[in-house]
Amino acid sequence: MEIVGLEPRRSDLARGIVIARSAELLDPAAQTRLWTELAAAGLTERTEDDLRDDEPTARRLFAAPWLPPDASELPGQREALEQIAAKFGLDMVWFVKIETGIDGVTWLELERENREAAGEAEAADDDPPPGLTALREREVLYAAEDAGEDDDEDEDEDDDDELDEDIELDEVQLDSHWRNGSPPFEHSVSFPIEHYPEIIDDYESESFGIALKLSGSPIIGEESVVNAFFALWLSVYQDERADDFEPFQRADVIHDRRHRSALMWVERFEVPATASDQVHFLLWIAARLHEIVPIAWARFDTIDDSIKAHANAEDGAFVLAGNPFADRFRRSGEEAALAWAVGQSAWSRRELAGMLVEVALEHDPDDANAALVAERLLRRAQAFDPASDAIGYLAIVMVRQHRVAEAIALARSAPSRDVRLLAIGEIAEHSPEELGGALDLLDPETTAVTPPEDLAELTASIARHASAHLPAVLARLPDDVALVPQLYNASFSVDRVRALQILRRVLALPEPPKTTGEARTALVMAWNNSCIYAHAIGDYRLAVELAEGGQRFGTENPYIYHSAACAYAAVGQIDRALAQVALAIEHGYEHAEKMETDADLSPLQSDPRFAALFVDWRAKRADLN
Repeated sequence: MEIVGLEPRRSDLARGIVIARSAELLDPAAQTRLWTELAAAGLTERTEDDLRDDEPTARRLFAAPWLPPDASELPGQREALEQIAAKFGLDMVWFVKIETGIDGVTWLELERENREAAGEAEAADDDPPPGLTALREREVLYAAEDAGEDDDEDEDEDDDDELDEDIELDEVQLDSHWRNGSPPFEHSVSFPIEHYPEIIDDYESESFGIALKLSGSPIIGEESVVNAFFALWLSVYQDERADDFEPFQRADVIHDRRHRSALMWVERFEVPATASDQVHFLLWIAARLHEIVPIAWARFDTIDDSIKAHANAEDGAFVLAGNPFADRFRRSGEEAALAWAVGQSAWSRRELAGMLVEVALEHDPDDANAALVAERLLRRAQAFDPASDAIGYLAIVMVRQHRVAEAIALARSAPSRDVRLLAIGEIAEHSPEELGGALDLLDPETTAVTPPEDLAELTASIARHASAHLPAVLARLPDDVALVPQLYNASFSVDRVRALQILRRVLALPEPPKTTGEARTALVMAWNNSCIYAHAIGDYRLAVELAEGGQRFGTENPYIYHSAACAYAAVGQIDRALAQVALAIEHGYEHAEKMETDADLSPLQSDPRFAALFVDWRAKRADLN
């Protein structure tokens, strides 16, 4: 047996992992005995809970946490390990440790200083403070601040402001703060690694990760090794001294078993470490993993929603851990790259399809020549894997090249109904005059399998780009109560006329029970907002109709009474309007004082009954106080 990396700790911050490989498969019972004996020897901190396996299976590779020993404990641990190895047939044992961690206390102190700075800025300028998040984005090296839209006027002044901001960003870059020196770094590896070193400049703390494709002969249990290195990577960013320190929001490692690939990612990485430190430490993690389970290819990436969707697909995770086709395409041209793709066997046809799709997306579909290249690549990708995303992107290319009829036919024949929604949305945005011919794609079978949020997003897009077709699209939506909150939210992204159309569709959906929370709140607010919008566009008859329909929801949101009062006042129904003001006050409307000065209620303000309502309201408030 060979032992690698078993050495004493040099600091109290030392943490690590132990990986063992057996010559033969060990069944679950033998694995449990193995870890029990390793724990008794002080070689692992693995607990009884850790030993529970959702999918127990015989394995050759095993991984667990390791508590590095002090110098006096080392000889005893080595002797115990040799005995255990002989008993269980272990031929290799690796130990990997780290002797430092992030300084979460310093990070919390920086946050406190940011809050104080924000408060001082507010006191000095009488402007809203930039807030902790904004200050953090300006101070941390790797967080790029979003650029806003410049006004058309005073362009020179804006340019000067941007220059000043650039200077300020350079002045406040944050250094890394580690508790016991920097963690180990790696700057080169023996396997191909994409997006390095570019990832340092392109680093995005919102979502960051690395994809890995394993090589060599598969060894049962290799996924547990990847999981152990994932845990070791993130353990460095914990600080047990600071309970309020939360270095990240979510993190996961996703395995694509079919392709022996894995994706390790983290969201909202908020730590006092530069992008360079974070990237080079993760590269060290990958290099140490490579020494145990060889890596064929890897790449750093920003993990967006589309990557997560593939990685969490219901039909099995798909992780594309590299794109050697892209490099060949750029260096040798399309024909040579396709010849390589056809002739190689290290990557599956599905992976090759994903590579071609990625390269196709680098070509502008609005440019005729680039669109031709993209179409060729997408058709070849579709030939490699008919279930790939190629057909959807091909529909986009056709729409952008004004081949709408072809795009509709392609979407109609696509195996996934997602392509239908994609085609409709693209046509609405880029060829709205031809949208009518595509609406048949939105048939009951398609709407039935489409998530409500996707239907609402499509509705909002059509409202913005092809509003003449909005009524037809709304009529095709299913009578599904799950659409209530989604469509309600969609109404905020469009003008009042289109929002009113969307909200009236909300009101026609099945009524969510009072116990449904968000959906019920959305319905109640839809009654209120639709009344407001109808009044705002001057359709007072409709505003009154909506005010009457919303009455039974007024106790849940007294704002409805205010809106109804405005509707009745607009058509001269003063008594009914006054009754609504009284109901709003009676039911504790929190903006009651606004009704006194609301210009839409001016027909009531000369009526002594109106003033009397507020005299009584103030008297009751005084009594309560």
